[in-house]
Amino acid sequence: EEYPLRPADTSSPRATLGGFIKTTDDIYSRMRAVLQTYAESDRMHMTADERRGQQEALGEAPDAFRYLDFSKIPPVIMDTVPIERALLLKEVLDRIDIPKPADIPDQAAMAQLPMKRWRLPNTEIDIVQIESGPRAGEYLVSAETVARLPEFYRRVKDLPYKPGPGEQLASFYHDVSMGRSTTIYEAFLRSPLGLSFLFPPRWLLRLPGWARVTLVDLTVWQWLGIAIGAVAGGLIIWLGHRAARHGRQDTIAAHWRALLQPLAIIFVAGALVPFFDTVLRIGGQVRIVIEYARTSALYLSAAWLSVAFSVVLGEAIVGSERLTIRSLDSQLIRLGTRLIGVVAAVSILVEGGDELGFPAYSVLAGLGVGGLAVALAAQSTIANLIGSLLIVLEKPFRVGHKVKIGASEGVVEDVGFRSTRIRTPDNSLVTIPSSAVVNATVENLSVRAKRLQRFVVQVSHEMPREKLEALAAAIRQLLAEHPLVETGTVQVRLYNLGESSLDILVRFYFRVSDSTSELIEREAVLLQIMDLTKDAGVKIAPSEFD
Repeated sequence: EEYPLRPADTSSPRATLGGFIKTTDDIYSRMRAVLQTYAESDRMHMTADERRGQQEALGEAPDAFRYLDFSKIPPVIMDTVPIERALLLKEVLDRIDIPKPADIPDQAAMAQLPMKRWRLPNTEIDIVQIESGPRAGEYLVSAETVARLPEFYRRVKDLPYKPGPGEQLASFYHDVSMGRSTTIYEAFLRSPLGLSFLFPPRWLLRLPGWARVTLVDLTVWQWLGIAIGAVAGGLIIWLGHRAARHGRQDTIAAHWRALLQPLAIIFVAGALVPFFDTVLRIGGQVRIVIEYARTSALYLSAAWLSVAFSVVLGEAIVGSERLTIRSLDSQLIRLGTRLIGVVAAVSILVEGGDELGFPAYSVLAGLGVGGLAVALAAQSTIANLIGSLLIVLEKPFRVGHKVKIGASEGVVEDVGFRSTRIRTPDNSLVTIPSSAVVNATVENLSVRAKRLQRFVVQVSHEMPREKLEALAAAIRQLLAEHPLVETGTVQVRLYNLGESSLDILVRFYFRVSDSTSELIEREAVLLQIMDLTKDAGVKIAPSEFD
């Protein structure tokens, strides 16, 4: 062609209607020529040239779509509806009277009319000028007409074809199928030629009568094919489910196996179902239902996969970094990856809603309303989740730290998304909601660089002052020479004149960070003080409990 990129002429109703008829007539003529050559031969299969000619003829179909307004068709069925509606329009036009081109208004005539709409006489088929969008100004078969084409076809399908390429192709299909094909549209939807890669086309065109019986828009042989596809798809999904549930469920390998189930559904919905739809030539309302179900399953499984993969990713990062399984760092990584997974899942669902014909803003509004309802119904749960996030970010303590939270004191064993668990000295496990932890005063006893020691040495009233002062000086000297006692914090003073004893207060700091070291060093100091009292001949006062 001189201008291969020139678009279809849709400047007027005359150009649109004439262009559509010319394009479809050309496709029909080329298809008939290819099939006629094959039918007149004694070959079982088509030659490479015949297949190429068939594909080239079908490749012109999108040119015919340019004359129809498919703006009201959801994206999910854009792969199947355009060709069916174009065929239906051609079937109608091949059976009714069409005005001569001179009687159809051209661009100049439409410019004089107040209404930019032309209706084919004695029909409800409208060609209108598009007012907005990328095709604004073009004259197309209206979206309302496109939606009603199945109804128009049912009303005229019993009328005879007018002479022309449509009548010739329909007659050919009728002959090669031994009278079983009545219209080109039915031949397209119910022809088993999609299986020609397995069986010779001449066999397929002469299937027995029972296989061509129509049930709910499809023939028996198509329903049998759908049943085979359903069994195959169900088996794949079942195997994915079994593989995901195999073995222990508390390991990283189990998280990886969990991906198999959504992957199986994605494979069935994204590859197996389209394959059977194409091979079996599924069309009509059944194809629309299948497409909606397939697309819904595909996007829901993709959202499921994104959330499941975020869990696997978090566990993999935690494992690769050799972090403590329940540490705050690992919890932060898990929370971050799962948040990313949820955001990805929401994005996938919004895209899926748009594919199904729901505007993105409507899907987001629905998610917002649903999220508000959930938030109102689970305020405490959300408060605890936010509290856990704050704990993970601020890190007031870690797993293994000894803490005091409100009236509870113990060792932190777990920091979850809803609560924090601590083990008390009497071995009780206390669960504290994360929101309560955030609002409480938290004292981390494990992060002290030094630990206060305070005790009283009680001696008898009979002790002379000189011995008392000598004992206090000896204790001060003992603590000053201790390598773990912080210099400058030692205080050894007569503290109280009790009823039964003289009380010497001993106060200092150990430079130790854990309670075990503290107890060991405290015991050593106390034993050395006992030795000092014996060497000085000091009598320890009896306890009031003796």
